[in-house]
Amino acid sequence: YSKWAAGRKKAMAAAADDPNKTYTLGELKSRGEKVYAAQCVACHQASGKGTPPAFPPLDGSKVVTGPKEAQMDVVLNGRPNTPMAAFGKQLNDVELAAVITFTRNNWGNKTGDLVQPAEVKALRK
Repeated sequence: YSKWAAGRKKAMAAAADDPNKTYTLGELKSRGEKVYAAQCVACHQASGKGTPPAFPPLDGSKVVTGPKEAQMDVVLNGRPNTPMAAFGKQLNDVELAAVITFTRNNWGNKTGDLVQPAEVKALRK
């Protein structure tokens, strides 16, 4: 029952996501923190410092603080021949936009950038 209930909760949360909505920075960061805790923290750590060289830091990363399209590509499609998985099939556009926005505006990263779900959708291959 617990497995079924968890699956239903996840499905309901995903259904509540509106990929056409324009989200605020606060909304994206809040949602992104939850996605990060569930999907990214094991490798990149809660501090964003990672465990180099296998799992590089996100705090101060040139990918995270550089052009947002480059980071979106990495999160969507992963990095070949590295442990970085592709999350494009595991997460919806709202979750992806949120976690990218969170990492770009957390720890020492203060880009002020927002990534909207429509931007993620446009980059999907």
